[in-house]
Amino acid sequence: MTALLARITDWLGRPVSRFIERLRLRLAQPDALLQVTLLGLIAGLAAALLVVAFRLALEGLQVYGLGLPGAERYESLPAEWRLLLPVVGALALGLAFHLLPMGMRNVGVGHVIIRFHRFGADMPWQNAIVQFFAGIWGLLIGLSGGREGPGIHLGAFSGSLLGHSLGLPNNSVRTLSGCGVAAAISAAFNTPLAGVIFALEVVIKQYTLASFLPVILASSMGALLATTVFGPETLFTIEIHHQMSFWEVPTLLALGLIIGTMAAGYIQIVEGTIARSWNWPVWARFTAAGVATGIIGFWVPEILGIGHDTTDLVAAAELTLSALLAIALAKWLLASVTVGLGLPIGTIAPVLMTGAVVGGTIGSLLYQFDQIPLTDVAFYTVLGMGAMMGATLQAPLAALAAVLELTSDTGAILPAMITIVLAGLVSRMAFGKDGLYDAILRANDQQMPGPSLWFNGDNIGVSSIIERRVAEVNCPCTLGRFEQALEDKPVWLVIRDENRQAMGVIRYAPARTAFDQAFNQALFDAQAQAEKARRQTSETEETASLEAAGVTEGPPETGEIAAGGELEPVDVEAIAAQVRAEGRMDPREIGGFYRAADVEVGYTLTQAQRVMRENDVEVLVARRMLGSPNARTLGVMTAAMLEQAIVER
Repeated sequence: MTALLARITDWLGRPVSRFIERLRLRLAQPDALLQVTLLGLIAGLAAALLVVAFRLALEGLQVYGLGLPGAERYESLPAEWRLLLPVVGALALGLAFHLLPMGMRNVGVGHVIIRFHRFGADMPWQNAIVQFFAGIWGLLIGLSGGREGPGIHLGAFSGSLLGHSLGLPNNSVRTLSGCGVAAAISAAFNTPLAGVIFALEVVIKQYTLASFLPVILASSMGALLATTVFGPETLFTIEIHHQMSFWEVPTLLALGLIIGTMAAGYIQIVEGTIARSWNWPVWARFTAAGVATGIIGFWVPEILGIGHDTTDLVAAAELTLSALLAIALAKWLLASVTVGLGLPIGTIAPVLMTGAVVGGTIGSLLYQFDQIPLTDVAFYTVLGMGAMMGATLQAPLAALAAVLELTSDTGAILPAMITIVLAGLVSRMAFGKDGLYDAILRANDQQMPGPSLWFNGDNIGVSSIIERRVAEVNCPCTLGRFEQALEDKPVWLVIRDENRQAMGVIRYAPARTAFDQAFNQALFDAQAQAEKARRQTSETEETASLEAAGVTEGPPETGEIAAGGELEPVDVEAIAAQVRAEGRMDPREIGGFYRAADVEVGYTLTQAQRVMRENDVEVLVARRMLGSPNARTLGVMTAAMLEQAIVER
């Protein structure tokens, strides 16, 4: 019986194994759209299931565990609970993390980006489990964060698990992981378009057809499952129907400036907190966040938890101006410190709430001065959310899509574009801030060596990294031309053939040494020949003079004075000039000569790498126009310089 079962298993398993092997080979190709799209649908479904389970568990514990009248209603807790719950809960969470191995503590969006770009989207299951339970606990005790951070981690893990379980190539695993991220965002906010753009703009960081179609389908699956479980309503109950007028443009510009400044300040606080607390033990960092949350939550309970209920109150203009200002300042400061201290919760929700309160404050001020109707306060609330999200994450398309889907009003597109773009420009250009996740990863860079996450070879041009202190000579060349090329002490000496094509390069030091040796040797030989020729001429003339006088003695000894005078000295300068003009050297014979090829200076680093591979060289010489024989050499780039540029940028 056992043998029969083994035969049946083997008979059924062989076709499955062959099918999976063919699938792996097909998915290694960049055009396997059908297969990767179907797998992306499965990954999106798995991600949405995990996100839904996370939300149901959290809201169930909030209502039935803490006894809240509804999810996120921390304002109903007694004051002492609002103080002690975050402090004690954060201490317990910190002690639990302290007992975990170092590798299992890495969770959240930053962890996803690192694993996605450096480890082929391989998401360890241990970290996903830690993220699930730690995220629920952190939000349950009222820490200022969101569900989307754990959701993104769980979604990326779903795609990674599917891909690695089937043994798929890394390119497909990365796409499936991106599908999980999109489905997680879509399920968390019921915003499928924003989920697609967020995954492509923040995590995958590129737009290609091979990733676009699977991500769209996965995001749709996430939204479908979320609406099936929680209903078709969006996360925020905000409805606006607003027609923009020209007089509002100054107000929108002011809103963009304010929020861009706040976004830059938010990122600055995050970076400063990371720098100051990096060496703290994990339990101390978590407890510090809990203490800050408890103290501020004691006086401003609206900042506890995710804050979606508070955002609805802001949009409905049910809070006073003083309350709005207090909430905005408290949430802005507390959320940035919490993120900097490394708590395992999301970062997008507090950013959205901060922007909503700032926008609601502007709207309330306009309403107080009878500039807008009461219903338009919600309009400015939504604009603030989009602007703060776009500027903080440097993800303007995702923010614009979120505004459109949260409001269901196409009239919000133009004003949202104005505020989002201006806020993003202010944060990046005026204050020099990158996106929040990039800033976090850069601040922690000493712990995460490896290739760049923010740029790749397609983002960097050759002209930005070439060494421009160069000179050039033809091969072979005269000693004088070679010396002339070395006068300004160039870093590289470019060697070209008769057709003006790059042959190779030499660094200044070995080129200078080789020239000095060649010139001195040639000068010595030329002086010796000139001296020999001079003496021979002198002897010949002396012999002829003696014969004419009838003297029969032999010629005078070498060095004797001829015709009663001294021999004229050799003209060293003239000989040196002749050596420079006539002497030749072949730079290819110099030690330290590197073969090189020409490259168009407008190429990207990816194109430059391709030129290196095709020509089998490690050095490229940049020119403006490869088709012109008279194109000037602009610089030199080595393979090491190219790789370093990608790593550092």
